[in-house]
Amino acid sequence: MIVTRRAGALHLVEQVEHGRIAGELAAAWGNDRFEAPTPGAAVRTAAARHDEGWRAWDARVLFNELERRPLHFLEIDASEHVRLYRTGVERVALGDVYAGVLVGMHWTGLYRGRWSAPGARGRLDLGADGRAAQDAAVDAEERRWIAAKRLAWTASEPRAVFEARLWHNFALLQLWDLLSLYLCVMPSAPAPTPAPARAWGPQLAALDHAAEDVLLPAVRTSPAGADERITVGVRVPGVVWLDPYPFHDPAGVAVDVVSAAVPDRPYTHAELAALVGRTPATVTTWRLAPWSR
Repeated sequence: MIVTRRAGALHLVEQVEHGRIAGELAAAWGNDRFEAPTPGAAVRTAAARHDEGWRAWDARVLFNELERRPLHFLEIDASEHVRLYRTGVERVALGDVYAGVLVGMHWTGLYRGRWSAPGARGRLDLGADGRAAQDAAVDAEERRWIAAKRLAWTASEPRAVFEARLWHNFALLQLWDLLSLYLCVMPSAPAPTPAPARAWGPQLAALDHAAEDVLLPAVRTSPAGADERITVGVRVPGVVWLDPYPFHDPAGVAVDVVSAAVPDRPYTHAELAALVGRTPATVTTWRLAPWSR
């Protein structure tokens, strides 16, 4: 569950809803500057289901015992995190081997600084026991990729091209993941005076968010293209500006975010689960558009 505190309420977005949004971003990606991802169907599946393992856990409404509120997704125990993601990867891989590899790369990348450098670790590093569980999961998943990649690789391109495209698609998935999270937590009203854009990601540990301009991770325009760093911000209520703009529709892309809002107060776990179960959904619509200066 993605938890945001705003205007006396806790706004809750399920991880699979966040994934659905990432899938919509993947489907809209591509224009004269940014190449659309291939294989398209598999990449869209991976984007939409990259957090598939959270489905059952979010249905239980995980609970922060100390704060007596819903558990924010970055607060989960390391062993639980490994278990749920392994389940999600297995489910995705059963339907699409290529999508399963991408989701596995995303999962293990969370423990390896999104595969940014040898020895890198992510924000989910939770002590020695957590590191051991994460390391074992990474080792097992990398071994699984050997056979899975052999199945996914076809005669349509050399192995080097296949690998370059796979890692490019992984980088795109990380960008869609973070852009979807931005849409899930950001207030729709712009900041009175925008501050310089800063890298987006570390802010997600907090529950409180003010509108801000952010930098998404660098991504190539194509597997062999130049790196681009996309700036994202809110200047008009309900409109997210992107510079450079990566989507195929120049008029903009509409994205809905489905959430539930409960009062920001202490709960018991049973009380909270019952309340979430009967709380009607709220839909926030964003329009993603080219930057207007």
